[in-house]
Amino acid sequence: MVYSKLVSIFTALAATLFVAFFVRDWFVLHQCGAVQSCLEASSDFQNITKFIVTSIAALIAFSIGKLKFAKRDRLFVQVAFAMILCADFCFKILYNYFGTIENRDNFITVGIAFFFIAQMIFIYRHTRVSEDDWSFPWIYCIPVAAIFSMAFLTYFHVLESFELMAVLVYAPTLFCSLFVACRASKRGFFPEKNAFLIMFGMICFTCCDILTGVSLLTGEDHSTREIIAAVSNNFIWLFYVPAIICLALSGYRHHR
Repeated sequence: MVYSKLVSIFTALAATLFVAFFVRDWFVLHQCGAVQSCLEASSDFQNITKFIVTSIAALIAFSIGKLKFAKRDRLFVQVAFAMILCADFCFKILYNYFGTIENRDNFITVGIAFFFIAQMIFIYRHTRVSEDDWSFPWIYCIPVAAIFSMAFLTYFHVLESFELMAVLVYAPTLFCSLFVACRASKRGFFPEKNAFLIMFGMICFTCCDILTGVSLLTGEDHSTREIIAAVSNNFIWLFYVPAIICLALSGYRHHR
């Protein structure tokens, strides 16, 4: 593989921070139990280190430089990771340190919107068959249809929660992205190792987002629902870290 020493250091640092906050997450859950207020109050270290890991993954993407697999492909990876970094800034920094009862949901909605843009970029990237391929991915019709459906339901006041609408648009987009990622190797554009990193990265990304959905189903303190939400929340980054690292590394040139 053609990775610089700097990228190897970034990857090792991300792995070290992952172990640190993963252990801390379970320690806090052991100390607090299924009490949401206690879990949130004891999560400063995890929030900061998790955002640092996302920043490191973005740095890996932006360090591709001359080690690129392809020029346009490098651009797609870097723009997608700019969106991912913005999304995690909304979730980990703005939501936890600048959020109030009135605006917290807005930060979640904006974060989901950034992830939506990232997945749309990944869909375009992973459906290409050559470096000069400018064709329109017809699978885009699914997320576009989801957007129009939400607009229709909003117009007739069936749905009024922007957060729920964002989730309902993002969910089919995520599965479209997973579908094309799993077929990337069959398109003949990506080398075998790059295609594997793309597929594995998106499988982990999907698992992460499913767990994120489960973790949002919080309940009363000490309830079974709250316990399931807290445990799911602790497993999110077990999938998210390999997802973003693999997707960042998939933009690098590899030996055949």
